[in-house]
Amino acid sequence: MVAVIIPVYNTQATLARCIDSVLAQTMPASEIIIVDDGSPDDAAAIALDYAARYPIIKVVRQENRGLAEARRTGISHAAAPLVMHLDSDDTLPPDAIEFLYNKLTANDLDIAYGCFLRMPQGGKPYNIEHAHEGEMTASEYIARSLDGGAINSSCCNLSRRSLWTDDVWPDGPERVPSEDILINLRLAFNVKRAGQYNHPTYCYYYNPSSLSIAGTLWQLDRWIQFFTLMENTLIEHGVLQHYQRQLHSLKVFMLAFCTHDVNPRHQWVKQVLDSRHDGLTRKTRVLQSLLRHPRLLRFLILTNRRLKALF
Repeated sequence: MVAVIIPVYNTQATLARCIDSVLAQTMPASEIIIVDDGSPDDAAAIALDYAARYPIIKVVRQENRGLAEARRTGISHAAAPLVMHLDSDDTLPPDAIEFLYNKLTANDLDIAYGCFLRMPQGGKPYNIEHAHEGEMTASEYIARSLDGGAINSSCCNLSRRSLWTDDVWPDGPERVPSEDILINLRLAFNVKRAGQYNHPTYCYYYNPSSLSIAGTLWQLDRWIQFFTLMENTLIEHGVLQHYQRQLHSLKVFMLAFCTHDVNPRHQWVKQVLDSRHDGLTRKTRVLQSLLRHPRLLRFLILTNRRLKALF
């Protein structure tokens, strides 16, 4: 009934923990598909050892093509009608599949999200939650995916395999930041009903070397490329004007929190800062103003993070 897709690259230290968490589910997966994305370490050997012991585990091997392509490969090898994505350095809480399956079937959903349980190194785990809970129409799902009202991740959800059409995946081999947001936006146009719930269904382990945390993809030119792809997706579906406010909120948020060395005089940044839309939240308006003073904004963000760490 449920296939769990696990892409693997250079995660021999955590792969067993990851697989064990799926095997320990209160509602068992019908298949576990491990995609060895050309991993240079012994992760593939670990995966093959598990496959020899558990018939539900299948190992697929390919040349390194990146996380999104590994997930796509996993889905292409899945037979189950429902799929769940799991990164090989993370785990699932014991009731993750059961909780999401019950929500999806009881509410006739195409995709059901839980929330993250963040697992910091040496710290106390805490939930990263959705801004809103409950069921949504397709239009509401798109809006929340854009304006921060939902967790944008290919993980922590259970979805119908039929949603994952070829046009969902990024174009070409070049990496863009926050790839999951782009994937989720494209996926959303295949969704009729979605649900999001603040029940932890994914354990996210802090990895200081990941692309998003290390800042490898934080350059402004990458974000301009990302938002061009987002806008093109909305144009293709004829809804760019309808979601301009939500898209603008996302641009402000990413500039404030995910971009290094913001230059308010840069033409694209200036366009974002000068844009005005009705219905923006107070937080978005404040961030938009503070982005004109990037050093002050960075100081306030870092101060806020230090204060949170004290409690």
